[in-house]
Amino acid sequence: MEIVPYTMIMRENEKKSQLSIKDISRLSGVSIATLSRFFNGQSVRPSNEVIIRKVLQETGYRPSIAARFIKGHNSGVIGLIVPEITHPFFAMIAEGVMREARNLGKLVLLGSSEGSMEIEKQIIDRFSQSILDGLIYIPVAKAENIPALKSFRDLPLVVTARKGIIPGVPHVYHDGEGGGYLATKHLVSLGRRRIAFVASFWDIPCSNTELLANHLKPSMYSFSSIERYKGYLKALEEAGIPYDPNLVVITGYGHKHGVDAASVLKGRFVDCNGVVTMTQAVANGFTAQAKRLGYRVPEDISVVLFDTNESKADYTFTYIELHLIKMGQESVRTLSELIEGREAQDTCLDVELRIRETSVKLPPETSR
Repeated sequence: MEIVPYTMIMRENEKKSQLSIKDISRLSGVSIATLSRFFNGQSVRPSNEVIIRKVLQETGYRPSIAARFIKGHNSGVIGLIVPEITHPFFAMIAEGVMREARNLGKLVLLGSSEGSMEIEKQIIDRFSQSILDGLIYIPVAKAENIPALKSFRDLPLVVTARKGIIPGVPHVYHDGEGGGYLATKHLVSLGRRRIAFVASFWDIPCSNTELLANHLKPSMYSFSSIERYKGYLKALEEAGIPYDPNLVVITGYGHKHGVDAASVLKGRFVDCNGVVTMTQAVANGFTAQAKRLGYRVPEDISVVLFDTNESKADYTFTYIELHLIKMGQESVRTLSELIEGREAQDTCLDVELRIRETSVKLPPETSR
């Protein structure tokens, strides 16, 4: 392949805002296919990598992933950004993404933010240098306005596991409010009226006493716990149960956070005979600490959680099924519609209550 001098390319493109990948191919003498592999983090011949890096340094070129590497063609690669790939919730969604991508003959470039907004920004920046057909994005907390970033402009984008956080972008999510309602209503039906709500966050947005006043603010839309909290409030109101902020605990997603939540409720001297938690890890920690504090599960405190996707559990928990693999699959299908130039709408997945051994009816004389 003929290598064209950089100055000639610049003269040819003096009216353009930036070089194209075809220009980089001509400058380096490396094929577009090789450049595509390089930008997507795949291995290339060491001699080619040296040439590519030299040309990129000289030109300051950063690929526009929205423009595509060849007009009218796709790279066959989609991006996926998750808050933490080791977390079972996101791992199940990622599995669904991988399955559907494989069915469609696509590869997935995966980035895990490790629960950090700073790392998430680094991943977004790195992805901006890759050649992707589209991106599936699950933000840690406050979502980055990806469509406003120059390098992502017009890139097909789907937000997953969150609701209504980036205007004009299709979202794929479960019915969190419906799940919170089903969980709480189930506990109420068992005669339990002192129901705690353990809300989990990556970055805690407010205290338990501030949550009621703040949960409808746009800045809270990216938190799945908030949607579930809305359902909790709805079920309490429907049953005529006064809301008590002392029964709300703001915490994280791990076993330790469940232990802390049980201790916090005990320290507030509030009666609690039911609890809704966001993850199995939190439920495991909560029930373990409740037992140490002298409570019986489920007789004294019945427990409902959101999804049971972890292998190790102390109980067979009553749970709200979220169909996370299906969520990942639907995300890829929605993204594919956008890549093909079709319009795509939000997708809300139904949830279901699965009753197991951690929720039982209170005798009438002990119902409170």
